[in-house]
Amino acid sequence: MKLQGNSAERFAKKPDPTCKLALVFGDDEGVVADTATALIKAWEKLGPSTLITLDEDDIKREPSILFDALEAQSLLGEATLIRIRTKGEKLFALIKDVLAIAQDTPDRIAARVVILNGSLNTKSKLRTAFEAAANATALHVFADSDTDMAALAAQFLKQRGAEIEDAALSYFVGGLPGHRSLANAEMEKLAVYAHDLGRAITVQDIRALCETNADESARAAVMLALDGAPEAAQAEMDRVIDAGLSPISLVRLFEMEASRMLAAQAMGAASAGMGMKLRPPVWKSDWPAFAARLKKWPTPRLMRLVERLHDMELMAKSPGGGGMADAATRQLFTSLYTAAAGATRG
Repeated sequence: MKLQGNSAERFAKKPDPTCKLALVFGDDEGVVADTATALIKAWEKLGPSTLITLDEDDIKREPSILFDALEAQSLLGEATLIRIRTKGEKLFALIKDVLAIAQDTPDRIAARVVILNGSLNTKSKLRTAFEAAANATALHVFADSDTDMAALAAQFLKQRGAEIEDAALSYFVGGLPGHRSLANAEMEKLAVYAHDLGRAITVQDIRALCETNADESARAAVMLALDGAPEAAQAEMDRVIDAGLSPISLVRLFEMEASRMLAAQAMGAASAGMGMKLRPPVWKSDWPAFAARLKKWPTPRLMRLVERLHDMELMAKSPGGGGMADAATRQLFTSLYTAAAGATRG
């Protein structure tokens, strides 16, 4: 079965109880992640469960960890929920076997599985396999429009007891990045600000909160580091440190840009026109710098960077990990602009 857009997101919140295998894919990894999370929460309401996240590389090295998790029966009666993040068709052969088992001997599948992927075209083997399977679902989600984002932000704030003026909501949505993960972070920041404010959020509040010098310096530092401009990058990094920006905020900015560059390479983006299809979009005036950056960071190097950033985010979130994450972020920052500068000289 296949569902798209709003239908896919509605299914994730209230899935068919018989569905045990789901593929969630789309251009915006933030929307993909949110949809998969909604599906997992819906499954958790069915009864006690344990969530397992499996790494793509670990599954490729040792496929048995996936099949063991699929077939394992909990002694306590808990269901197993499996979340898998992958790119493209890398796990197709294994997932094809899983779909076949679910079709031929469904009693062997004790777990529920959600697979998160990026943009998959209509010829994708993984996508078509899920669409054709009677006991699986392919959920194709899309990047948010301004209308979608306004509704999302309004609901997000309402659930947290915050009020916002219509003009302020429009202003806030207009400044959000075209990327759900970063938009979620901005909405969370706004909700914290509005807690016990005692009045509706105004345009002035949005201006004061959402565009700070620290934000601008952090974005500039990330771009300059990936460009391989050591002196300029370090100068911006010093401003970020002085402003007290958390390591995890900088790591997320790196993750966003690395993901956008990976998406561009997957699309074969070769012109400024293709840049407008990215999330957030690369404007025509920014395309030359972005294209030059892509040449310095081929896909394998970017994948390694994303893995390091993921590890650092986990470190920053762990109890007492803030100090270590701060030092690790500085070390990574230095290694990035050094590597990029070396690519420039090469």
